[in-house]
Amino acid sequence: MSSTLREGASPRAYALARDRGPLDLAPSAPRPARRRGRPPLATPQEVLGQILEAHARGELFRVHLDQPALYARARRLWGSWAGALHAAGLDYELTMVESRRRALDTRRRKAGERASRAS
Repeated sequence: MSSTLREGASPRAYALARDRGPLDLAPSAPRPARRRGRPPLATPQEVLGQILEAHARGELFRVHLDQPALYARARRLWGSWAGALHAAGLDYELTMVESRRRALDTRRRKAGERASRAS
């Protein structure tokens, strides 16, 4: 074997390289940086906007059921739903207390409507 062959390299690989000629080592245009995986459907700013819209409508208590994509994306970005609400400038504890109160009020109102219909 000639001295240009490295240990373990196949003679066929060197023959192909010899037939192709010298390598073009000129710098090429830089490739744009692209993250691996599927691109996100919503940017962090869009997610925060959707959270604030849901808060304005009073729909944050059941967001994991009503808008699972928003809930999942927020948790991926900020680690938890509480972290996402904090990033949106909302107090998690206060928001959840208000949401639970509204849910209980609605449940009581519907139970009263059912009771009045049954009588």
